[in-house]
Amino acid sequence: MGLRDALRKDTGGIGLRRVLVATDRSETAEHAVRFAGEMAVRFEAELLLCQVVVPPATPSATAREDLTEYGRGFAGELARGVVAVGEDPAQAIVDCAEAEDADVVVVGNVGMSGRKEFLLGNVPNRVSHNSRRTVIIVNTLQRMESQQKKGWLGR
Repeated sequence: MGLRDALRKDTGGIGLRRVLVATDRSETAEHAVRFAGEMAVRFEAELLLCQVVVPPATPSATAREDLTEYGRGFAGELARGVVAVGEDPAQAIVDCAEAEDADVVVVGNVGMSGRKEFLLGNVPNRVSHNSRRTVIIVNTLQRMESQQKKGWLGR
């Protein structure tokens, strides 16, 4: 019996098969990816790194492979890249989670700001309200500030 089977048995059948994390590969998003990666490793679940491309932009030919390689730094062979294309980033994440049958969706609480946020709305909030999946919103700003303080105090 593997760890995943043991966890499902010990928790009454609750387990994770797929953890989807939305990332734009920014410094703040990396905190959410790290959180999701640790969860995936702990539950021996697949880590899906979802990057949203908003038209008219198009994904690069190597986007999935690049995301997979990036994800391997957090979850080894459990990582897989997924590219979602859509006008509405929050809906693209929700749709991707459905298409990939993710058990959990992880998003950071810091991302777009200013005019883009006003026009598109708060992406993490909209994902949490529109997804039929469990959604975890990682406080990426607090983690960034904590690391900056540690760096400053450590000098």
